[in-house]
Amino acid sequence: MAARPVMRPFATVPGVDGPFPIGAGRFKDGLAVQSGRAMTDGKRQVVTPVVLCGGAGSRLWPMSRRDKPKQFHALFDGDSLLANTLARMPPGPYGALDFAPPCVIGSATLADLLAAEMPAVHGARLVLEPAIRDTAAAIAACTALYCRNSPDDFLIVLPSDARIADAEGFRRTVARAAEIAARTDAIMTIGITPTRAETQYGYIEKGAPVGAGYKVRTFREKPDAQTARDYLQSGRFLWNAGIFLYRIGRMADAFGALQPQIWEQATRAVSRADVDGAAVRLDPESFAAAERVSIDYAIMEKADNIGVVPAQFDWDDLGSWAQLHDHARKDARGNAVSGDAVLLHTSGTYVRAEDAQVAVAGVDDLVIVAEDGKVLVTARDKAHLVKEVAAAIKARATSPMAGDRSPDAIRAWLLETCLPFWADSGIDRANGGVHEALAFDGTPAPHPQKRLRVLPRQIYCFAHGEHLGWRAPPGLLETLFETLVSTGWHADGGFIHTFHPDGRVRDARRDTYDQCFVLLATAWLWRVRGWPEARRWADRTLEFMDEALADPVHGGFREDSQNSRPRRANPHMHVLEAMLAWYEATGETGFLDRADAVIDLFERHFFDPETGTLTEFFADDWTPVTDGSASTDVEPGHHYEWAWLLLRHLGHRTRPGLEAKARLLFSTARALGHHAETGAAADTMAPDGARQSERARCWPQTEALKAALAFERRGLVGAAPLRAQMIDLLFGRYLGQPAAGGWFDAIDARGRVAAPDMPSSTLYHVMAALAEYLESGRSSA
Repeated sequence: MAARPVMRPFATVPGVDGPFPIGAGRFKDGLAVQSGRAMTDGKRQVVTPVVLCGGAGSRLWPMSRRDKPKQFHALFDGDSLLANTLARMPPGPYGALDFAPPCVIGSATLADLLAAEMPAVHGARLVLEPAIRDTAAAIAACTALYCRNSPDDFLIVLPSDARIADAEGFRRTVARAAEIAARTDAIMTIGITPTRAETQYGYIEKGAPVGAGYKVRTFREKPDAQTARDYLQSGRFLWNAGIFLYRIGRMADAFGALQPQIWEQATRAVSRADVDGAAVRLDPESFAAAERVSIDYAIMEKADNIGVVPAQFDWDDLGSWAQLHDHARKDARGNAVSGDAVLLHTSGTYVRAEDAQVAVAGVDDLVIVAEDGKVLVTARDKAHLVKEVAAAIKARATSPMAGDRSPDAIRAWLLETCLPFWADSGIDRANGGVHEALAFDGTPAPHPQKRLRVLPRQIYCFAHGEHLGWRAPPGLLETLFETLVSTGWHADGGFIHTFHPDGRVRDARRDTYDQCFVLLATAWLWRVRGWPEARRWADRTLEFMDEALADPVHGGFREDSQNSRPRRANPHMHVLEAMLAWYEATGETGFLDRADAVIDLFERHFFDPETGTLTEFFADDWTPVTDGSASTDVEPGHHYEWAWLLLRHLGHRTRPGLEAKARLLFSTARALGHHAETGAAADTMAPDGARQSERARCWPQTEALKAALAFERRGLVGAAPLRAQMIDLLFGRYLGQPAAGGWFDAIDARGRVAAPDMPSSTLYHVMAALAEYLESGRSSA
């Protein structure tokens, strides 16, 4: 093992001096460059620029990529965006301010690129992040770095990749923000006056005037198109440019009060940092332990005394190729060209040809980029889709679909590709809740109804994702849960069955199956978020089930409030799942007692010991249906799912003979339920295995994976090979296609796609199975 570099103690970090050993940065606009730290008297305010260089700029793929993000590219005047950002704030006096030498923070993997951009001025610092932890941890680390020696000085934190041509207007705005911060001790932001109804930016709502600025009333997430138009028309909103100015001690106090875990890890990362000249390498273990969350969600949306100053300068975040086209020099036909390109009978097109000759003829309003051995072609007004393209390329190149079945690759796909996709494209922002399904291109698929059960299933998935380390978009779980309880609860009790696509109630019956997924969702909200309202709604739902759906004569629950027939085993499997989830969230044995009651039904009625199968359909008295009114086929997926749940229950309470029944279910499905050519578990089969359905949906494969993992832990021969087989099958034929975060929901016996779209409800099965896999610590080898 290589020797650990010599560490200088933290006390010496604020005194870092000497020019950067690499780089020939310079400042523009004729302002003097001063060595060392600007001195202050009682009235002057020292402001240190902190430039965030963590963004990947994926909306400018293929130019902007992981090894050289957009801030390192020269897009307009020969200097990189980072160099231009630094040049706007040269060290020295400006009005009542003294700009101190800057601090740049970015990934340690880009240390050489960052060092080459640093200005050759005493006191400049480069903070290197050993892991990606989002803006809250980065800002906390820089605040901690300066807090010990300079708690009453100011930091201005800003992104490295925006275009601001008016440097004087920028400094003038900073001075106004600093004046308000010095007078009120507010955390200040700089907002941009909107020029269009933009849906790709967050917004800041102005409150009461304060000097040259305003109090902040609220921060708003990226809106839909109509909301953006309302914001623009109202005149009360500014774009959130991600620029913050604050007294250092004020932000330290805010982190300590609102995000103590992040603050503790960030200060530890600084105190244990390796210091080499002006470079400060944060301690990897401490920094990686900080919660991954944005500064907006961590501090700005929660702190009091927040102010905003409208920008007195032009601004563009250069977040798309269309925006680059807007700012580029153009010919008489509105074309902007960089590199070796020939354009004929073409207008309104942006071409960047860095490593290929590009010819364009007879088209209009396109973006064409040839760089790094890759080619991008998109309509200019669809340039926002490039971010999704970059995500899809990344997912295909470094994902389980590309052959890497390691837990790290599967975790990355689930948390970085799949969940973000469904937390964005899967949300029905127009009508509330979630979409029933998505088309293969990620747009909403047309369906005549939206099943209520899909909504709590997605809530469960997003909550379980947080348990694994994913961060749900701010307000997502709150909004979905509020939609569930405000629109789904029937006046007579219980949750309704289906909605019309526009959100109106379509079928008001209360189905036992639907109630179970509300119980599962609330169990995970209680476990992950600790929401009291989750417990209250779970109690209310259980009370309704006991009073309106329970069968006091034959046991179990009726199908629904209309007493539909035949009765099914399936809803009771989900009662068992929900009760186990609540027991695991609370430790209350009453939930385990309810689970025992379901297992009583399983042993008395559902399980057929002669065939080793699970009967699906029943008469009122739990005798199997044999009159032809329902199928007598069985489902391999349910065999696996019941087996997994039975073993899970045995982890909490012993029950003689139960494991043997679970093994028989597992063995029957394993031996008789899979298609020979693909190895996929069929949707249905005859109890003796004489026939199988042609189709194999995704969900039976996820249940086979869960059961294999559970039996592998118990040493069952054959479980490990099935686990490896199902991982390969899922990522080879179902997951990550056609959309990077989606799936083909079904294949036929020959492996051909047999699904018209991507059902949202499948996420529940995918999440449960992959979470089980990741938490088991197994590899697929």
